[in-house]
Amino acid sequence: MGTKFDIFKKLPDGHPLWVKAVDGLEEARAQLACLAASSPGEYFIYSLRTGRVVHVQLGPREITPKRMLPQEIASVV
Repeated sequence: MGTKFDIFKKLPDGHPLWVKAVDGLEEARAQLACLAASSPGEYFIYSLRTGRVVHVQLGPREITPKRMLPQEIASVV
């Protein structure tokens, strides 16, 4: 079993809505891309292990938060 990640959708009022938990960052990114394609909006992936947002999806654009260094992202996979 891999590292757990939670996927959230940002609601219009700015609050997060939990969508699902998945194993592994690549699986989380794949699930997030499918969600964003079927229901556009802002989504993010949260690492349970580090307590940080590790990936943001704004419609078709993907963003890695600036405070996360590449080696930090790699360490949560």
